[in-house]
Amino acid sequence: MLPACPCCARPFGRRAWLALGLACAAAPALGQADGAPRHLLLAHVDGERFEGIYWRGGVHDPEALAAIAWLFRDREEGLAGPLDPALLDTLWLLDQRVPGRGFEVASAYRTARTQAALAARWGRAATDSLHVQGRAVDVRRPGLHALGLVGAAWQLGRGGVGLYRGASPFVHLDTGPRRRW
Repeated sequence: MLPACPCCARPFGRRAWLALGLACAAAPALGQADGAPRHLLLAHVDGERFEGIYWRGGVHDPEALAAIAWLFRDREEGLAGPLDPALLDTLWLLDQRVPGRGFEVASAYRTARTQAALAARWGRAATDSLHVQGRAVDVRRPGLHALGLVGAAWQLGRGGVGLYRGASPFVHLDTGPRRRW
């Protein structure tokens, strides 16, 4: 009997395991022995930017995390929330893999009230979204079609990857269980 996917309990076929192994082998290692600094360029659709080193010497830089948490804040409430550093590591890995440089951010942290309002307005927004926990971000890579970003993110083998319905160029990334939609 083949093992099951940890997020949806569906059996994995041999091809799925092979693809997962190849994707993981091709991804840059997060625990680089050299401790080289990790740099991110993030621009919110409102025009605010963060460009700098967020990780150095084997640890996440607290000042950079605070600046990014503010950039990722809930724009409706004007509140910064928690920020999962693993989300930034995912963005950094993607930055290494796809053509271009930097990401444009549409949405990241949301308060429970903002998330509930989105769910009421759109009907498709999850009330238990990882955005509320600071574990999700909606981004796009200027000059890259959303499908290209989805494919590269899925190949990383980390967290959730979502493509929004309609013509949205933004892709959902999170640090929850591995799944896609």
